[in-house]
Amino acid sequence: MATSHRTRRSTKEETWIFFSLILALGAAEPARAQSVGFDPADYGRARLPLRQTTGDAAAYVDRNKGAFEPIAELDPRDGLAALARPIGRVDIVLRNARTGQTVGASCTGALLPGDYVLTNHHCLPQSGDLTPVKVSILMDYLTLDGQGSRRFEVDPKPVEHDARLDYALARADGSPTATYGTARLSGEAVPGNRSMLVIHHPLGRPKVMSRFRCFALKEQGEGPDLRHRCDTLGGSSGSLMFDASVAGVALHKEGGLDPKDPSSFNAATRLSAILGRSRILSEIAARQGRPAATTAAADPAPPPTAPATRPAASPAAAPPTPDGPLDPGRMNAILRGR
Repeated sequence: MATSHRTRRSTKEETWIFFSLILALGAAEPARAQSVGFDPADYGRARLPLRQTTGDAAAYVDRNKGAFEPIAELDPRDGLAALARPIGRVDIVLRNARTGQTVGASCTGALLPGDYVLTNHHCLPQSGDLTPVKVSILMDYLTLDGQGSRRFEVDPKPVEHDARLDYALARADGSPTATYGTARLSGEAVPGNRSMLVIHHPLGRPKVMSRFRCFALKEQGEGPDLRHRCDTLGGSSGSLMFDASVAGVALHKEGGLDPKDPSSFNAATRLSAILGRSRILSEIAARQGRPAATTAAADPAPPPTAPATRPAASPAAAPPTPDGPLDPGRMNAILRGR
């Protein structure tokens, strides 16, 4: 199983600066300005020491040693909760062909039309000594006690697989898509610095999402791999990576992040490469159609009463376009200095 290391965590001082940036960049209301104060004794310093708290966000990250956000905390009617619905934990029992011994492993998978489950090939290997003999997908596993979760058996032999692209597509029994729906696929290109979101089961634990500082690396290599900086752990293998169109555009497969190396990255396979190889997945994506980019987090249009004489901003001076619901308030853009 591929095991990821976590990204470098922000200190309390960095967290305070981050929230200060958001407050300073927000539009101030006439009756409630959104400036931020500091100790006059610190005037002239480039780095302002922490003098105030920022709520429980920084404490949560520190306490949990990461920025995984539990899906259980979302309102079931929330758009991100709906996006997470078809994502489940894939449990596998593998037998060693040489020794006869069995081992258990868990990954993440997504339900697709036709009751298919998409995950990594290394989760359902079809070559080498280890062979999957029992597979299932656990849906709605949101809390440690497993209350409300439901398990569906999956065929251990995928209908399609590719070791190089590291994907496997297997059939689930029991019609899980009738209850949990399906994920949307997209072969759209993913440019560097694009904000992303991963919904997964790290270490086999309840479903979470990673979106804090989760983005495609600016420097991308050649080939089907997508380099990204999204927090993952073992068990996250096989999780779909979503972009602002709320469609899966890559399949996470391995770790590589080093907290001491800002140029390190995790790796995924671009869906465009997988769709070019998979007949079934390309047909599914074609039937789903091209996803429409959401505008939920877009900047609001000026009110009708706005002065007509206000000059329009030039393209060069326009603020960077937010990445839909995955980059609220241009959080990632601010942190990347865009």
